[in-house]
Amino acid sequence: MLLLAYLHHIVAETCIKNKKNMVTASYISPAMRELDNKAKQAEITILNEIGVDPGIDHLSAMKIIDEVKSEGGEVTSFISWCGGLPSPESSDVPLIPLKYKFSWSPRGVLTAALNDAQFWMNGKQQKILGGELLKSHFPNVPIDSKFEFEGLANRDSLSYIDTYGLAPLETKDAMLRGTLRYKGFSDLMYSFLKLGLLRTDPVNVQHNSWQDFFDYLLFGPSPKTKPTMESRISKIEEILNLPAKSRIMLDIVVNALKGLTLLQDQHQATTNLIQPPKTGSLSPLDTFCILLQDKLKYNPGEKDLLVLYHEFEIKLKNGNKTTKTSTLITDGIFGSDENYTAMAKTVGLPVAIATEMIARGEIRDKGALAPTLPQIYNPILEKLDSEGIKIKESTIEKGMREKLKWNGSGIWK
Repeated sequence: MLLLAYLHHIVAETCIKNKKNMVTASYISPAMRELDNKAKQAEITILNEIGVDPGIDHLSAMKIIDEVKSEGGEVTSFISWCGGLPSPESSDVPLIPLKYKFSWSPRGVLTAALNDAQFWMNGKQQKILGGELLKSHFPNVPIDSKFEFEGLANRDSLSYIDTYGLAPLETKDAMLRGTLRYKGFSDLMYSFLKLGLLRTDPVNVQHNSWQDFFDYLLFGPSPKTKPTMESRISKIEEILNLPAKSRIMLDIVVNALKGLTLLQDQHQATTNLIQPPKTGSLSPLDTFCILLQDKLKYNPGEKDLLVLYHEFEIKLKNGNKTTKTSTLITDGIFGSDENYTAMAKTVGLPVAIATEMIARGEIRDKGALAPTLPQIYNPILEKLDSEGIKIKESTIEKGMREKLKWNGSGIWK
């Protein structure tokens, strides 16, 4: 069932009381972690983080990390990227606002842009405040020449030094987990942030149209004169405060806002199936989510894409150095009776496989677990491979670490 992650520990407590096992694709929350001993005493398995990210990322990472350790080597750098995106095979990605589509609620994507992040790079701890995350994106993530990716640091990468048994952190060159997007996503989303679309404070104002909603964000509840297209664009320019060399970004923002019907000519016919909520007290972010869920949804027959990439710098037992990669690239189709979306397959199949294994007694470990144990990740990886979720491992001459920068595109002051 689709239950919000912050409620999972309540379900877990009921499972402990009734001695029933539990499987979830969500991160282990502090509240869930506190139930570990109780779950062990009840002799039940609460397996968490068994979707794709988290999930398959753990399985494929731990496989290589444990192999390196068993051969007397050491992982000196770990870089991981994952993203669910529209496939360029069936969508004209450059024309889609944000170059992105939503397969479920947009809220998680939008709020992720507000999170602080920390990671380890070039032997130093790096921190990015939530308000700067989009501006401080990684402008080039060279995974595959077929795709033009950028990346965002994903929350607290440092905690995975213990999850993956790679401590001490100070001996590593890098520890980074990031989110993949097509180039252009971060700058446009940062524009939306500056324009107030990601505000999380409740607003008890009735909006009769999406244009009214956006006018409220631009001019406040009582503008002195009726807004026009010219005055709106002028206000957008003022808020964004772009340097002269980056003026092309203004055109990109205006075109995106027009595509989302947040900017409309006086006689422009609306194509929205939904309108802003007339009652209640929603934040601008939540109101924006309603629009995005309508305008940037997948249509039947369109393909989505899932990319998961790990890169390991390794010091071998003999002192030599090498770099290994683990890559999963898979797609799927929306609205097909014969196929599933990439997101559905890579989240749903690990959960289903793990559930079946627990039911058959093949997973006997008790407590609140992540799938980082070989007796869990090896059989699940084998079963995923038989279901067409194939992970390719390679040895390469040189990795991306030295190429990675997190100074954004240079558009913003």
